[in-house]
Amino acid sequence: MDIHQFLKLFVGRWRSQRSDHQFSKGNGGDTRAVIEIIPLSLDDPDLLTICQKYDIHPNTAIHPMKMSWEEESLSSNKPKGNALVIPVPNDLNSPQNGLILTNNGKGFYELGVDEALTIQTITEQNVIEERIWFGNPNLRFRVATLLQRDTVSDRHVQSSKFYSEIRSAEPKT
Repeated sequence: MDIHQFLKLFVGRWRSQRSDHQFSKGNGGDTRAVIEIIPLSLDDPDLLTICQKYDIHPNTAIHPMKMSWEEESLSSNKPKGNALVIPVPNDLNSPQNGLILTNNGKGFYELGVDEALTIQTITEQNVIEERIWFGNPNLRFRVATLLQRDTVSDRHVQSSKFYSEIRSAEPKT
């Protein structure tokens, strides 16, 4: 599978189950959510704003998408949000790795020979490492690890999250 096939699989509605563990607190929890992922056109105003921020030409993006989510909860407080995800390959002829631009920052992606996508986002204090793979086209797994960087070579795990996601609706065409 190449990066184009991989990213096309993202689109649709997903039911997500998250298990997480906060290492400093010694606790964790489970959360369910609904995730909706839709493709973005290269002339989307929000995409153009993010590309301009990082001095990236929008036509170099591949399969940009908008993700929105809402947690399922019995309370009236249901956390929700959205994010734009804009993959920009280092080389259009070999797009298996490159930049990931979002409304919250930028990171790096690489699709490995094992058909798992690894995304690494670096901030001043933290590194977020996420690994995504498919069991089949309608079953997706993700592991996200938040690492605190005390020094360049010494990183401590703050939290980790495991997601299993099942597609509940095909992409709208």
